Amino acid sequence: MNQSYILTREVIENYRLICRQEPRNIENWLILGRCLVDIQQYDEAEEALTKIFEEGRFFSFKEGTPRLRLTALLHWRRNRLFFAQAYADMAMISLNQGNLAESERLLTMALAVFEKENNDYEYARAANRLGMMYRLAGAFESAEEAHWRAKKLAERHGWTFVLAETLGNLGMVYEGKERFDLALDYHREAMALFNKDKRYGFESACMQRQIGLCCLRRGSLQEAWDIFGEALNAFKKQNDLLFQSRILNDMTLVCRAQGDEEKALATAQKAVLTALKSGDGFETAANKLLYAGLKVEKNPNDPEIEELLFPALAFFKEKNKKAENANAAAMLGLTYLRRGEWDKAESFFKDSLHIEEMLHRSLGLASDYSNLGLIAQKKGQLQRAAEYWLKASILFENSGDSASAEYFKNKTVDMFESKGDTAAAAYFKKQARLMSGAEEALPQAK
Repeated sequence: MNQSYILTREVIENYRLICRQEPRNIENWLILGRCLVDIQQYDEAEEALTKIFEEGRFFSFKEGTPRLRLTALLHWRRNRLFFAQAYADMAMISLNQGNLAESERLLTMALAVFEKENNDYEYARAANRLGMMYRLAGAFESAEEAHWRAKKLAERHGWTFVLAETLGNLGMVYEGKERFDLALDYHREAMALFNKDKRYGFESACMQRQIGLCCLRRGSLQEAWDIFGEALNAFKKQNDLLFQSRILNDMTLVCRAQGDEEKALATAQKAVLTALKSGDGFETAANKLLYAGLKVEKNPNDPEIEELLFPALAFFKEKNKKAENANAAAMLGLTYLRRGEWDKAESFFKDSLHIEEMLHRSLGLASDYSNLGLIAQKKGQLQRAAEYWLKASILFENSGDSASAEYFKNKTVDMFESKGDTAAAAYFKKQARLMSGAEEALPQAK
């Protein structure tokens, strides 16, 4: 296991004891909370960071009467910086919960304090996190600008670790923009910086994994496979089972992209077993979801599919992992759809649809609507099928997938024409043009 992780765990154990002994010391709670965020133990981190605000408030109440807490007032300037640091870490908790708006709010408040206090290190750290939040939201230009602010500060002060981290973040932004060659340049520069210091072996392996992911996304499959193999060996040397399972998950995606079904299944199974050994519940559930998906593609009647998916779905629900919850529900819907169990399939797709609506994920919504349309068609509910497919076509179009959009528009019309219902076919053809704005454009084109 990597040394930085071990040291962080030791700090956490020490500060759990210290915080129990000195519960009114804000700085102790901050150190504990920040370390817990670093190892992604977000529930306990939120409890620790919340203590900072409880202990730092100006008023206490006795029998309903407010009393000024002079200690908090006297240490306001110092506490203000602690609050800002806590905001920056609580933003990561909000990000993990999928609440991007709250994450942005917290980071913006933190950055304002760090700028006023001329605390460049904390500013760079928070700017990198803001960039990450924007990238996940698809706001790549804003993400790039935030990371460049961090980069300038890191270069000015000679902060090797912060600079390497920032370069890696910029690489992921350019991946999002599909500028893969530029992304790889930044990733490799970041990895070279991490390799200069043996303390950063874990970070170097993580960057190697990111290079592999970038190669996978640009379609360089053999290169991705080779790089993932090197990263896997690096994590084995560190005895890091969690990241070994993630690499095996990545390698499964390479096998699937290469069309090697058997190798993909075998690699996905290894990922599940490694995740189980790591004891990480989320990683185990995520790998079970991938493994189950491959099994659905091969044989939807495989009884192990439900043994994998139902525990994963229960975990995602318990931990309020909405995106993963939607994915697991949709996979169960697809399983039952391919088995011809229409009512079960419809129920799970509607569960997924409800979550996708909350998350505003257009492609997820489009996929659910298209499958619900197919189920409605199988049940003989042609009007409902057409409505679902038209919604799917517009969502696909808005997401830039014009081929899928056109497919479902045509599928709607063809369904009625095959039944000899020319009136319905003409009506839905017109509806499709209206929904896409083509109906208004036609007279201008004449």
